[in-house]
Amino acid sequence: MKVIVAKYLTPVGFRAITIFPFVIVRSKEALMDPHLLSHERIHIHQQRELLVVFFYVWYVLEFLVRWMLLRDRMAAYRAISFEREAYANENDPHYLKRRSLFLFISYF
Repeated sequence: MKVIVAKYLTPVGFRAITIFPFVIVRSKEALMDPHLLSHERIHIHQQRELLVVFFYVWYVLEFLVRWMLLRDRMAAYRAISFEREAYANENDPHYLKRRSLFLFISYF
């Protein structure tokens, strides 16, 4: 995982974004947050197991469907299976060591 600090490459309202193999954070302070980095590390694994391209296709399609159903962009974002897995496990430093492949599906 390569981390880049770039305020203007991170979407407004977010502290980081993962674009394999990079994690782009909004500020240097974000580098000190182990939960944020763990969250983004989970996304790196998700992207790798779906060969990157399929991750983004699934992510966008799931976001659009959830946005239509929930009528709220942030609620749709939080409901995406990839995000649910990352948020649920970002506080566990050993999560990726025991995570099985395609576990995000269980959060669908």
